[in-house]
Amino acid sequence: MSETDPDAAGFLTERFVDNLPGLAYRCAPEPPWEMAFVGGEVRGLTGYPASAFEDGEVHYGDLVVEADRGTLERELAASIEADRQFTTTYRIETRGGESKHVFERGKPVTDADGDVVALEGLVLDITQRKRYEQTLERQNDLFAYTQDVANVGGWTFDTETGTLRWTEQVKRIFGVSPAFEPTLEAALDRFHPSDRETVETAIERAIDEADPYDIECRIVTADDEVRWVRTKGVPQVIDGEVVALRGAIQDVTDRRERERSLRDERAFREGLYEALPDLLYAFDEEGTLTRWNAKLEAVTGYTSEDIESMAPVEFVAPADRDAVREHIRRVFETGESIQIRAQLRTNEGETIPYEFTGALMHHDDGTHRELVGVGRDVSARLERQRRFEAVFNNTYQFTGLLNPDGTIIELNEASLQFMGADRSAVVGTPLWDALDFPDEADRRSMLAGYERVLGGQPYRDELAVQGADGQSVIDFSIRPITNDDGELTFLVPEGRDITAFKERERLVRVLHRLLRHNIRNDLNVIRGYADTLSDGLTDEDTVEYAAKIDAAAENLLSTSEKAKQMVDLILHPTAGDDTLTLGRAVQAIAERFRERYPDASIVTAVEDSVVVAADDRLSIALAQLVENGLEHNTAATPRVDLRVSERDGRARLEVADNGVGISPDEWKMVTEEVRKEPSQVRHGSGMGLLLTRWIVDEFDGRLSYATDESNGSVVAVRLPTA
Repeated sequence: MSETDPDAAGFLTERFVDNLPGLAYRCAPEPPWEMAFVGGEVRGLTGYPASAFEDGEVHYGDLVVEADRGTLERELAASIEADRQFTTTYRIETRGGESKHVFERGKPVTDADGDVVALEGLVLDITQRKRYEQTLERQNDLFAYTQDVANVGGWTFDTETGTLRWTEQVKRIFGVSPAFEPTLEAALDRFHPSDRETVETAIERAIDEADPYDIECRIVTADDEVRWVRTKGVPQVIDGEVVALRGAIQDVTDRRERERSLRDERAFREGLYEALPDLLYAFDEEGTLTRWNAKLEAVTGYTSEDIESMAPVEFVAPADRDAVREHIRRVFETGESIQIRAQLRTNEGETIPYEFTGALMHHDDGTHRELVGVGRDVSARLERQRRFEAVFNNTYQFTGLLNPDGTIIELNEASLQFMGADRSAVVGTPLWDALDFPDEADRRSMLAGYERVLGGQPYRDELAVQGADGQSVIDFSIRPITNDDGELTFLVPEGRDITAFKERERLVRVLHRLLRHNIRNDLNVIRGYADTLSDGLTDEDTVEYAAKIDAAAENLLSTSEKAKQMVDLILHPTAGDDTLTLGRAVQAIAERFRERYPDASIVTAVEDSVVVAADDRLSIALAQLVENGLEHNTAATPRVDLRVSERDGRARLEVADNGVGISPDEWKMVTEEVRKEPSQVRHGSGMGLLLTRWIVDEFDGRLSYATDESNGSVVAVRLPTA
């Protein structure tokens, strides 16, 4: 970095602090932490000017929220005790009554004796995550010092008589009474043990060699207070001999303390620049970089010599340079602050997304201006944003974000697709107006739920909502989001389409009723015939009844097996992308039933090229239709015809038989009660048909029934082809 004038460097250092976000401070180590110096965005953070803290009108500790003050005091006490750096977060209340969360990082400052005399650090506002949107407030005369050149006293020492005389001011400096009569030994005892030998040596040389002295050292006052003094001694020589020493002593404690504070402050600022996780830089109107922190070198890979010869835009990817040049021009022409996102380019050609914030800094002469800025790596933030958007917009769950007044801030893609709406059309609209409720009761439920959420309680209900593709049942909920103060900040609505689930629920209820009814009837048959057998009937009758008992039991077993298959399908669906060659499946089913029913006629007429989007579960449904056509067939020669064809992208399977047909109650149970609440008066025993209907529906198929010319039945299945 090029050398600069010390005064200009100090000025530049002050301006850097003025342009930092947050509050930089030096304060007393005990509550209420009185400020010795405070800089940065003081008013923006607290609502008070810096002078209010420096003049003691306001104590920073009084701004700390009562609930957090005890914890903060303990943390700072532990840091002071261990003499280590501290970081902490807590809340403050601003002048306007606003509650803010702040992050503080600091360290204890010790004197030469190891005593903690101050705390230094940085306080950042972490309530709002806006990065340097306005020029940081600059404050004038942040490190203005006033001093009074006083406390200067004179003294003489007669080398012949050993008499030491002090003026009244010297006595006040040493803290002794006006009546105190000093001696050389007593005076030397007042100097700090670490400095006493230096003073003694200087006095001896002045007496023996007529060598004047001017030194700064410490004294210990009568009140045991350690203070710095400047003491001068000039020998008075007569005839080549030192006959007396005359001198002055000045209390320079304030100056020494100011100098030490300035050194500490300079070191603090330099340390702060280097400790910041961001790039820190300044350049003039000619584009010459005048100051930067080590972070710029570390991130870009350029050396200090490289940076001195580079223009600011050379650190930016070529695609972003014109935009950056325009922002720099605006800063120097209008004085406005800038914030721009651009790709930082390293010396290896790597690009990193950065957010640059800068403001104009004027020097006192009014002729020299510089742009002071901060660059922050936002790659992690952008990556988090991309991940959030990926999750938010790639879920089947309906999710959104609302203002506390219920207006929509954002909806994910699943929600918009379900509604068939454009994002711009629904943002800013109350949620209950954006959704289409076929039943007004559901809309009232949501409004009541919204009021419940405003009271801090979550809301959840099942609502019927009209979507772009039809009406659906939505498992809908709204949850409140609050800040650390318990204030409601956002509402999160969520929804899940449970239409299919509700249909399964109804089907399970139908299944339960059927099982309960059929098993009860069959058991009544068993009990009735068992009672008859027990009444002592003839053997012939007993054989007949036993046969009927066996038939009823067999029917019960068959029903139970089909019910089990249905329950398995309901509770364990296996959605997938499988395909099934329909003709091959039909041929396999026909062959199986030919073996079971050798006296029956099973005829197939299939198109082998028909492939449907289904899996082996479809074979279960087809087998039920074939079994239904054979098992209940009373014809002399039972016959089932299986026909497979394809028309207009839909596969058609027909199962025709010459049996007695399907009773109206059985078919109504399959076509109506599956989709409606089950009737308590209509009872069917067609478990196989019910199972078939459910499987066909799973594959987006359609099931129909008709009676053919021979009074048999024709069940047709239509399925989408793969």
